[in-house]
Amino acid sequence: MSVLLTVSRRAVLAGKAALAGLAALPGAAFARGEAAGSEALNGAPAAATTGALRPPRWHDATAEELMPLVGDRFRISTPQHGNLVLRLKAVEAGRSGMDRPKHLPRRESVTVVFDSPDSAPLVADGDGLHRVWHPRMGAADLYMTAVPRRSGGADIEIVLN
Repeated sequence: MSVLLTVSRRAVLAGKAALAGLAALPGAAFARGEAAGSEALNGAPAAATTGALRPPRWHDATAEELMPLVGDRFRISTPQHGNLVLRLKAVEAGRSGMDRPKHLPRRESVTVVFDSPDSAPLVADGDGLHRVWHPRMGAADLYMTAVPRRSGGADIEIVLN
């Protein structure tokens, strides 16, 4: 009986070790693939292009981190219109100062403005939640709004809080 108990305990410990090793594997593979992807995209490591140790991410990127992406193309996926391509036109920092809630991961509010001939269906829809993808930033479901331009037409705007 003690032999079965010992084998059983060893099997459980071996299983836990195997699961811990498997859990660590995708993170290491993702980190290696992410660095390789940004090098292939820009010909330089991500740290050299953004001045940071990692590429900007949707949930906490600052305006300063997003500025190098101005002019880049982003893919917008919608159920109604399929995939659209928008160009990042401008990045603006919103200063909320002392009124900014402490629990938010971002140090400042950031507004990103897109334009493109492909934006016409989004402008017609007005606003809504759509999936945005960029090779360095990944994908996120973000709320977009059509903002009229003074010169006519409209831009697509996302406010990141």
